[in-house]
Amino acid sequence: MSKSRDAFRSDESWERWNTHQTTMVEQEVFGTVLRFVQDPSSEHLGTTVWDASVVLAKWFEKNIRKGDFSRAKVRGKRAIELGAGMGLAGMAFAMVGGDVMLTDTADVLGLLRINYETNLSPAAVRLARGHQHGTWADSAGSVAVAELDWTKPEQVHAPPLKPPYDFVLAADCIYHETLTEHFHRTVMDVTNEKSTVVVCNELRSHSVQGRFMDLFTATHSIKTVPHSKMDDTYQHPNIFIYIMKRKKKQPGAKGGGGGGEEEGEEEGEEEGGGAAATAAAAAGEGRDAAAPETSGRPQAQQEEGRPGGDEATTTGSGNGAEAAGPGVVSEMERSEASEAVKGETGERLAAGDAAAAAAEVGGGGGGGALGNGVTAGGEGAADG
Repeated sequence: MSKSRDAFRSDESWERWNTHQTTMVEQEVFGTVLRFVQDPSSEHLGTTVWDASVVLAKWFEKNIRKGDFSRAKVRGKRAIELGAGMGLAGMAFAMVGGDVMLTDTADVLGLLRINYETNLSPAAVRLARGHQHGTWADSAGSVAVAELDWTKPEQVHAPPLKPPYDFVLAADCIYHETLTEHFHRTVMDVTNEKSTVVVCNELRSHSVQGRFMDLFTATHSIKTVPHSKMDDTYQHPNIFIYIMKRKKKQPGAKGGGGGGEEEGEEEGEEEGGGAAATAAAAAGEGRDAAAPETSGRPQAQQEEGRPGGDEATTTGSGNGAEAAGPGVVSEMERSEASEAVKGETGERLAAGDAAAAAAEVGGGGGGGALGNGVTAGGEGAADG
């Protein structure tokens, strides 16, 4: 069942997947159904297809014919996805024509590699080409998988990574303030002034969003994609897409802060400017500007952190564990937080409160903040 954009603006119309209870997620992109395996028993949040990756993948699909993300502009360009998780957004970019390096922490790579082999490996692309001549498969870019932990800067310059990249992609990676600092440093390490950074994120915490904007407005120009320019079905009021470019350094300037803004503005893009600007953008489209501190992914998961180069910082714990250092969360804390989230979800499901339970897990692949993720059967067909 397909829903209009307005249908997804009402909480009452959400149809959520309980993706933490399934081992397979299917998502249609460019007229092809991609299949992703995931581990519902894992305490690592990177093993789930999150909503923002679906929104970003469908936005790439919508822009394949014209603009800076068209096939003509993307084909042959080098891209890296940070915190790729199950790899949906990066694979969609490869279907446009980019050569994509999918990266995440070591404990996520097993599932990520399986999904790569299933959907975008050379053998999978050849098979798709045989069945769908004249579609994305004829001009798909290459895909590779590599480890990258944002808390380990030395990995950025270790093979097979070869920065700087033309494009940096990230979906649902901003949910803890300290993690955001690691993310910003990693983005700076893998880009130069010619690189384009695309971040799709769900607004859950205004303080985290504010920190994200503070860090990136100092070094980048930021443009927000209006919801009217996103896919009509696969969007949500609290999920935003940001397009960022490094500010050009002024003569005599020191450090990476840079000076003037990039000239020009893509059609249909709005200038970013902090958490307030994000809220104002939502309000301007008739949305709730005062998003709750947790929308979709629960607070326990925010503080816990999701593998994606992404251990959240913890200064202490209620169970007597020693305080962790910057960018570190203990295995015990990770396990306890994850089990608490899943336990609460199970209780709500047992009580018949499916909507509340789905909101708690905030899953992806058409779940969480989005709708039911039913394949569109060729919606937004690929460029011939």
